[in-house]
Amino acid sequence: MADLPRYKGWRQVPAGLLSKSQLADLDLPRVPGGAPVRARVETRDWRDRKTVVDLYSLAEALPSAATIGQLVAARARASASRVCEGCGARPDRSLPCVNGRHLCQLCSRIVSLQQLAEKAAADRASVVAWARQMVAPDLLPPYVVRVKQILRPPAPSGRQNLNPVALWVDAVDTTGRRLVNTTVRLAGPRVRAVPAGAVDPASVEEQIVSLLAAPVIVTWTDNELTPLHILYRVKPASGWYGGNPNAMSWRATYWRGDVNPDAYHFSRRSAINAVRADRTLLLLRRMAATDLPDDPT
Repeated sequence: MADLPRYKGWRQVPAGLLSKSQLADLDLPRVPGGAPVRARVETRDWRDRKTVVDLYSLAEALPSAATIGQLVAARARASASRVCEGCGARPDRSLPCVNGRHLCQLCSRIVSLQQLAEKAAADRASVVAWARQMVAPDLLPPYVVRVKQILRPPAPSGRQNLNPVALWVDAVDTTGRRLVNTTVRLAGPRVRAVPAGAVDPASVEEQIVSLLAAPVIVTWTDNELTPLHILYRVKPASGWYGGNPNAMSWRATYWRGDVNPDAYHFSRRSAINAVRADRTLLLLRRMAATDLPDDPT
């Protein structure tokens, strides 16, 4: 019995495997009838405590001892939960109540997906408002800065040295004017992983420090500028506790609203990194130009 399949959650359980209570709940109920346990599922009970439930093969289960009269009476008592109020389906198993309606799995899924779509739309509106603020002409325009850490190639063993040998810094303002596009060397010039053309940190210090002094900077991740802050001993702008408040990654994810319909919980697919500063700016502009239902016509 120790080698029985064990599923993590009901969504992983294949068709044809049911618990005792599920067999008894069938429109024409069945019982294990001495059939062996064929699998187990890890789930939670009504107290929300972790539990493990035995599963039996439907093909091996036997009809219950209920008479036709008893089955007819049971159907009359449970008719409201046996017919889907969305599409009229009559599944073998009873229907759950979703927002006050008994719905089949398909209709329940449609309702769930619609709720996810509405939540995604609401979240998109909030990040569009932020993007519009970033590109507003009457405000001090922010800089869009991208920093990429360049690492040594992995060792033959596969071990990766996470100490960067260089930093690629790319920055534009909101008009698209290039401010910085350089690679700063962090290791000796003879280190083979250092890109050709990498410059000494001191040679661009004034330029980088001036860039970091901007009151508003848009980055992709919230800690993207940390290597530059450390390198040039510059403190982050006030209010940056926990990282840059104007990071794009999660906002771009909300704006794209690419919800995974197969996830058990609300889950968005992460927006793909724009990598370059000019492309990050282009994405910011597209976010700001998004039409919203509440926009004046």
